[in-house]
Amino acid sequence: MNITIEHAELLKTLELVARVSTKHLTLPILQCVYLEAENNKLIVRGTNLEIGIESILPIKQNEAGSVSVSAMTLLQTVSLINQKEVVLRKEGEMLVVETVNSKSSLNTVSFEDFPHIPKLETDGQIIQGKNFAVGIKTAVFAASQSSIKPELGSVYVFQKKEHTITFVATDSFRLVEKTIPGQQVVLDGGILIPYKNAIEIARVCELFEEDPKLLINENQCALQFKNFYITSRLTTGTFPDYEGIIPKEYVTHTTLLKNDLQNALKKTNIFLNRFLRLTMSVAGNILSLTSKGDEGTTKEEIKVSTEGDDIALNFNQRYIQEIIPHIIDESIVIHFAGIGRPIVMESVHEKSLRYLVMPMNK
Repeated sequence: MNITIEHAELLKTLELVARVSTKHLTLPILQCVYLEAENNKLIVRGTNLEIGIESILPIKQNEAGSVSVSAMTLLQTVSLINQKEVVLRKEGEMLVVETVNSKSSLNTVSFEDFPHIPKLETDGQIIQGKNFAVGIKTAVFAASQSSIKPELGSVYVFQKKEHTITFVATDSFRLVEKTIPGQQVVLDGGILIPYKNAIEIARVCELFEEDPKLLINENQCALQFKNFYITSRLTTGTFPDYEGIIPKEYVTHTTLLKNDLQNALKKTNIFLNRFLRLTMSVAGNILSLTSKGDEGTTKEEIKVSTEGDDIALNFNQRYIQEIIPHIIDESIVIHFAGIGRPIVMESVHEKSLRYLVMPMNK
C-alpha cells in the first residue's frame, strides 16, 4: 500500500471508526481499523460485532494494498498532523504515516482476521437523516442501562401513523415517545436498536448532509449514504405495550414556562439528597419544587396556570431534568394522574413528544 489522502477526510472517518473499535481480550482485531486501497479509493472499516462502519474515501494511489492497525493509535497519530495531505504506506510489517515534516511507523496485525461487516441485501427506502437523529437523541436517554432486559436497553422504532416514524425508549421508571415526519416511509413492524448503537447512528446522521437509505432485515438495520455505510445488530425481543401505562384521565393540568422550570431545577439540584428526591406540589397557581440534602433545603415556587386539584408527588429530579432540552416550545404542560400515578409532560403546542415519569415512593 502507498497512498496520499486528504487529512481532514481521513480524520473525520477515523473519529467515527475509533468509537466502535473496542478492547477485546479474545479478539484483539476488534481494536483495529481495516484499510484497503484500490482503484484510487480507500475503504475504511471498523466493527465491534455489534455495530459496523465502512467509509470510502478518494485517494491518490501509487500502490494498492490492505492493512489493519490499532484504530486509536492511528487516530491519535493523524489528529496531531497539521498538513493538508497524509501519506500512508506499508513498509514490511509497519504502516508508515508520513507528511512533509513527520513520520510515524505503526505496528500492523493480520488483516485476514478482520471480521466481515454485514451488507443488507434489501431495497431500502430514503429517510430524512437529520430528523432520524432527532428521534433517536430525544428518546435514547430513557433507555435502560441494564442488560437484564435487552428490549428496555434499546430504542424502539416503528410506524405509529402513516408518514411518520416513532421512537420510544423506557427503563420502566420513565418513558419517551418522539414522532418525526417520515414521508413515503413504510415500516413493516418495529425494530429494536441497542441504545449504544443508536447513539452512533444518530451521530452519523448529524455529520452527513445527504439523506440515507434505511435498510432492514430480521437481524440488522443499516443506513447507506453515498460513500458511507453503518449497520447495527437488532435486539431480539418484544417491546412492552406501553400505551397501556399512559394514563387516560388526569386530575390536574399545570402549564408553565420551560425556562422557569429549568431554572428552578438548577437550584434544587444543589440540595438534593443521594436519592435525587424532588418533591413537586401544585397548590392553586403555584408549582413548588422542594429538595433536601446534607447541605440544606430549598423550596422554589413557580407561577403556573392550573386546572384541577392540588397535588404533591416525589420524583427523581434527574428524570424531570433530562427531558427539558428536548422540548421545543417555550411552555410545558404537566398532566397529573393522581397520587402514586405517573405524570405526563409535553409541549403546549408541539405534540410530537410525550414523556411519562413514575413518582418515587415516600
